Amino acid sequence: MNTNQRPIFYKIRLRGKLDLEQATWFPELIQAEDDNGNTLLVGELSDQAALMGVLFRAHNLNLTILCAKMKFPRAYIERDKDEQAV
Repeated sequence: MNTNQRPIFYKIRLRGKLDLEQATWFPELIQAEDDNGNTLLVGELSDQAALMGVLFRAHNLNLTILCAKMKFPRAYIERDKDEQAV
C-alpha cells in the first residue's frame, strides 16, 4: 500500500434522481441534483478501488452512469509542481 497516496475528489453523475433506498448505498459521498434533474455524487475517495466500489454499486442498482470525473484540489497541483522542480 502506498502511504503517500492522497484522496482524490470525484464527481459522478447518474441519470435521474435517487430514491431514498438508493441514496443509502452511497454514504461516503455528498448527493446533489444538477440542473437537468440528474444526481451528482461528489466527494473524496481514498483510491481507485473505492471508486470502483461506488461504480459497481451504481451498476448493481441499475443506475445509468453518465460520467465520472476526478479533480485535484489546487493545493495538490501546486505541491506536485514544486516536487517536480527539484
